[in-house]
Amino acid sequence: MPTLTERRAEILALAVSEYIRTAEPVSSKLLADRSELGVSPATVRNEFALLENNGLLTHPYTSGGRVPTELGYRTYVEQLMLEEPVIDTERITVEHQLHQVAASLEEWLPLTTSILASWVGNVAVVLHRPIVSQKLLQAQLVDLNGESVLMVCVLDDGTVRKRTLSIMPSLDQVALNSHASWLNELLAGSDATKILELAQGVTDPLRVEFVRHIATLMREHGPESSGFIDGLEVALQQPEFNDQESMLEAMGYLSLHRLENVINGVMGKSASTSTRIVIGPGNSSNNKNGWSIVASSFEMPAEAGVIAVVGPTRMAYAHVLPRVRYLADLMSSFNQVGPSRSVED
Repeated sequence: MPTLTERRAEILALAVSEYIRTAEPVSSKLLADRSELGVSPATVRNEFALLENNGLLTHPYTSGGRVPTELGYRTYVEQLMLEEPVIDTERITVEHQLHQVAASLEEWLPLTTSILASWVGNVAVVLHRPIVSQKLLQAQLVDLNGESVLMVCVLDDGTVRKRTLSIMPSLDQVALNSHASWLNELLAGSDATKILELAQGVTDPLRVEFVRHIATLMREHGPESSGFIDGLEVALQQPEFNDQESMLEAMGYLSLHRLENVINGVMGKSASTSTRIVIGPGNSSNNKNGWSIVASSFEMPAEAGVIAVVGPTRMAYAHVLPRVRYLADLMSSFNQVGPSRSVED
């Protein structure tokens, strides 16, 4: 990402925050008048031009103000943003609402989705799936005519998983047997999460690749997720969807089935707690230009899943991120009688 001077970073942060708030291109005069920069509109215009040259701002109209690009939003989120923390009154309200329903996932998950959607004014999605702790019994590597390798994983429940790998340079069967023996000695009896942990201590690049393929193979055929979605009506009232064409396109993108694929692609099958922000396509070819995802995974004794907010790139990230993270942490604290309370009533 571009290196910014202190003043340029401050101007970018102000421009992004103002555009998120108003959905209107930000003028140099507005920033000079409304901020404590202590510089003239001409100076702000010069900084705007440099930020535009760096790909962080753009202007939709020749004589109009600036709006952030996807790179500008990413720079803001990763380097400049100050989060708006969840305050005690918010925590009390949310946890009180969750304690009013029956102590079951069938009640908690849709309510959590609804709470998040109303909290952030965007589409909220909660996905969950049972945790299945399958362990590797044995791995085999079979040469396929010197051009590729068949990986076979036998799991402790009798399941057999297979994947064809392209390995360069090619290896003969003797070498593959040696690698398989090493893999079994290291990984037998481990589940996918443990296997990924073990991969961190492996230094040989080819063996790291084998280990990661085994973990992926064990996870990608796991139980399917199911989910809940809320907030479509409120989200579609945003200025980005003022015309019929953009609204219809958004409605097609915001189907639960489509968002399951996108969010799972962003987060992977990992059950470990993690939070991700994807602005535009990022590393996920399933996400679209103009859309952002803020997602955090959670894990309970028998279930794992993801809580996410999906909306236009003009998203109030400073507000959304801590609330997504908080709800994911709250879900991870769930037990058979409900969420543990973090704040006393």
